[in-house]
Amino acid sequence: MSFEENKNFQALLQADPPVSHLIRAITKSFLGAGIPSPQTEAEWLLASILQTNRSGLYQQAEPRFSSAQRQMLVEYHTHRLQREPLQYLLGTCAFFGYEFQVSPAVLIPRPETELLVEKVIALLQSKKKATIIDLGTGSGCIAISLARELPTAQVVATDISNAALEIAKHNATVHEVADRIRFLQADMCNASLWRELPQFDCVVSNPPYVLQEERAELQPEVRDYEPAAALYVEGDGLQFYQTITKFCEQHLKCGGYVACEMASQRSAAIAQLFHTSSFTSVEIIRDYSGFDRHVIGQKI
Repeated sequence: MSFEENKNFQALLQADPPVSHLIRAITKSFLGAGIPSPQTEAEWLLASILQTNRSGLYQQAEPRFSSAQRQMLVEYHTHRLQREPLQYLLGTCAFFGYEFQVSPAVLIPRPETELLVEKVIALLQSKKKATIIDLGTGSGCIAISLARELPTAQVVATDISNAALEIAKHNATVHEVADRIRFLQADMCNASLWRELPQFDCVVSNPPYVLQEERAELQPEVRDYEPAAALYVEGDGLQFYQTITKFCEQHLKCGGYVACEMASQRSAAIAQLFHTSSFTSVEIIRDYSGFDRHVIGQKI
């Protein structure tokens, strides 16, 4: 945003315009910056500042902004035009019907990952006291959603990042499942750390799966702001799936399930890896856009 555009936006705010005018102005600026779903983001931003939801936003036809709210709106608007994710600016993200605290220490939960959670729930909902491990938990959105939806389940959630684990622990406390989730700081690729772990009914993971050479294809919000360690993988992109299959050989019960998110362009190779390990009934699940996104296997 240029100095003149920023000045004009501040002047617009000072006039306390109708919500519809603000939404149009912000949407136009977001559209010009190439931001996806510009009107949705404009509504979300305004709703957060006014402490309401998107539907309630239109019930405040002519809101009166405090000076602090004006300053916050200008600041968030400016940062968003620089393609900083709105979820990081607001510090929160919706996932599976729950609100999760997020920061640049963790990946922003994606709607596609909700499909993975749905599948695991369907597989385990008839099992009493299911045991689950989430490898690379990040914000804890998968582990916490599973704990909420499977009230008797016991969950272990690991991450190499202590900063990520602190956020996940906070989210577990907010959602009242901290007593059923054990958080463990660990590198999933370090097999020496596995010895203390029991066997589980389900191993779930959304590991890093973007190749370094694919980085340029990502949206700026992802490429420039989300944690690289949670995104990128070296080599052929199979490293973490090889680690997960080895982990499952020791720590997944017979008849148990492994469920992972993956890159669609490597789905065939990952499915083959699972087939040649100790898994049967390997299933590929497509995301909302029709791309192969998750792989599910059952241990023989």
